[in-house]
Amino acid sequence: MRSLFLIAFLATLIFLQINGEKIPVNEGAFGDGVFYRSVGQTFLESIEAQGYNLVQLTRMLPFAVLNLSFSTFHIVKDFEGMRNGMIIWQVIYLALAIYWYFKICKKLRLKTPILTLGFILLFFNFTWLKEFWYHPFSPDGLAFALGMGQTNYFLRYEKFKLGLVSLLGIFVSPLLLISGLLMLFLPGDKLIPYSDKRPPSAFPVMLAFAIAVFLAVFGWGIWGWGAKPWLDQVLYVLSIVAIFPLIIGMAKRNPIDWEASIILFRKKTKPDRLSKGIMVFAAILLVLVLLSGKNETLGIGQLIRERGSGTFRFPLDFILGLGLQWGLAIVLTGIYLPRFADELGNLGWAAVISLGLGMVLLPYFGALSMAAWTPLWIIILIKGIKRYHWGNKDLLLMGAFALLFSLAWLPLNSSELATWLAMPNAETAHSLSIQKFAIHWEDYRNWTAYLIALTAFALVTYFLLLRRKRYQRVLTG
Repeated sequence: MRSLFLIAFLATLIFLQINGEKIPVNEGAFGDGVFYRSVGQTFLESIEAQGYNLVQLTRMLPFAVLNLSFSTFHIVKDFEGMRNGMIIWQVIYLALAIYWYFKICKKLRLKTPILTLGFILLFFNFTWLKEFWYHPFSPDGLAFALGMGQTNYFLRYEKFKLGLVSLLGIFVSPLLLISGLLMLFLPGDKLIPYSDKRPPSAFPVMLAFAIAVFLAVFGWGIWGWGAKPWLDQVLYVLSIVAIFPLIIGMAKRNPIDWEASIILFRKKTKPDRLSKGIMVFAAILLVLVLLSGKNETLGIGQLIRERGSGTFRFPLDFILGLGLQWGLAIVLTGIYLPRFADELGNLGWAAVISLGLGMVLLPYFGALSMAAWTPLWIIILIKGIKRYHWGNKDLLLMGAFALLFSLAWLPLNSSELATWLAMPNAETAHSLSIQKFAIHWEDYRNWTAYLIALTAFALVTYFLLLRRKRYQRVLTG
């Protein structure tokens, strides 16, 4: 009964969004969405005539499906029709994600309260309540759904189905290929926790220092931070300094004995199985290269410069971006980090490497690009807190916070935003009407919006920290 209510409530919210505003530029497409819409219109013609480069090919499937569905039923591929068709497919991807989520709940034998909390964390956020209906030309809806399916089949290691989902994910998100191969070919043994108190170690400080040096060298040497105004450079320095408390704080709350776990990993890893995984990856990469064209336009050096130039504008802004995009999951992960790390270690090295790599890529590619691994992250979080007590009042409170931070209730469109979207630039994105949209983009978020969002998340984190003992009574009682 609770499941039906959650689905009905989510469907009502999405129905209102579908019938609401759309992005007011390029007749409903912005950024990469303009290219993806063109794929939906001309996929069959373009794939034969000139093809797509390697990066484009790994994000192509949702729009190839859109093109084939329109061609099959002889529907006119105008801009409005393409937008409506893409919205329909996003609804299908959402239904697929919900289906796999409830399959996961059944496998984990989750009780109704934690099932409800998981549903809130996964679907009551800006991504599913606004993003895909305001600007539907995105491959990340299908990436999220396949990530949910991948997590579902990984939990009980259904090898054949896991392989099929990962194979399908090759043309949706490169992350699905990476995690799929890790899940299929790495040993699934649990990581070893500390039996006693964690011994002191200088490694976290050394790691933080190495990252700081890397960021300083690349930032001022390649990404052009030195050409920015002095205030921006001060913020870059603060962003680098903020890496130290983040890594050291995570290390202090880490329950996993990494040294012992790495020794076990070496013992359990079978060279022939690992070599098979490398060969499969090489074969898939070769097939993608053969299928692709125009790879001379990729420009790896230019890609590195572009991805780095808009990062670390504010201290830990990439973590704030996770909260703005995916809601309260980042808050609960921080509060219950030891429990989260325990469950992460229980799922083995495939999950650890996937989410670790996700943290490395997050600042450069943004929170939405991590859609393929978001289900794995949140399911691990749910496993970590499922033994805690969550009453109906607590769930209503979490739902209210989730809806508040989703910002789906906030009207976005205005003439000022439409003008700015025609030529988006961080230097001109200062007004409230623009920041309502730009706050979700790391490149365009300004200092005022950053402080407001950071303060709001800090207050909610502090509030939930005060209530943590209330949720822990099942563990201690």
